[in-house]
Amino acid sequence: MRATQIAVSALAVLGPLAPACAKKGGAATVLAAEDLQTQSPATFDAGEILAPVPMQDATALDAGTVGQFLQSTPYGTPSFLADYSSNGVPAADAIATAAQRYSIDPIVFLVRAEMDDGLIASTTYPSPPSRVEYAFGCGCTAPGSCDPTYAGFDVQVDCLGAALRDDLDAVAATGQTAGGWGPNITSTTLDGVEVTPADDSTAALYQYTPVVAAGQPGGNWLFWNLWNLYAGALGYTPPDAGTSPASWIGDACTADTVCSYEGTTGTCATQFPGGLCTLSCTGSCPSSSSQAQTFCADFGSEGGFCLAVCNPGDPQCRAGYACESVKQFGDTPASMDVCFPK
Repeated sequence: MRATQIAVSALAVLGPLAPACAKKGGAATVLAAEDLQTQSPATFDAGEILAPVPMQDATALDAGTVGQFLQSTPYGTPSFLADYSSNGVPAADAIATAAQRYSIDPIVFLVRAEMDDGLIASTTYPSPPSRVEYAFGCGCTAPGSCDPTYAGFDVQVDCLGAALRDDLDAVAATGQTAGGWGPNITSTTLDGVEVTPADDSTAALYQYTPVVAAGQPGGNWLFWNLWNLYAGALGYTPPDAGTSPASWIGDACTADTVCSYEGTTGTCATQFPGGLCTLSCTGSCPSSSSQAQTFCADFGSEGGFCLAVCNPGDPQCRAGYACESVKQFGDTPASMDVCFPK
């Protein structure tokens, strides 16, 4: 498919919806005592569960740091996830990979793993197995009724990332999620609390779990409380609230200022799912040994634009993007597989 065709067809398109999730918050019986003890001196604000910058700080932790956290949890014991793999993928790698793919802070996945199923505090493989293999209820229409193709902690983590990214992208595209949660829009939660989200990240969290449940399991108070516990244990400090983490070519974005490539400011193509960091080019694109390889793709009469290279066998493209072969800009027969909007 040519880049010009994709550029037209991708306008106002959001990534595919993640499979429905049947679980939205764990019961008190699977949680550690510390989970329900207030962890922050700050006053809980139902309208600001987590700010946008830390929510989307995908580089906050690498797989090694996630693994270290699982070995030395805030509960004083290692989590069984430290040595657990599903479908051949270690839990720490699954979290780090999903964080990068969907531009979500890895701590979010750790928080949900404990919030939904008490998996961080569990020292041994928990019972029933569904607490792990269907940790976030992806592919499940009801407890005990789940699609086996979604079995595995790694698959569930990816599905959670896709769901959160879909909701963030929906807010970016339309101002609200499919359920009507959006910044400065007042909605009522399932437990009868009127909430006005302050930002897209809080709106996405309420779309996923439309419950407050202050001081109790199962709602966004617990997410806020666990975030404070885990971020404190990790010594995590989010990037300055007035800025966003620098994004590489192919990453999600909301404005040109976040697209920075070794000092070169790029362009945020907001018409694509979740925004797309790119840069106009005539043949070559910025490169970095620590970032995805880039390619100057031919956009026909619009010129050339830099995109992230992908491997068709293991594409790892963001939600809403597919690994497609595209011609290089200029008078050359060269082509390359890159992540393009679907």
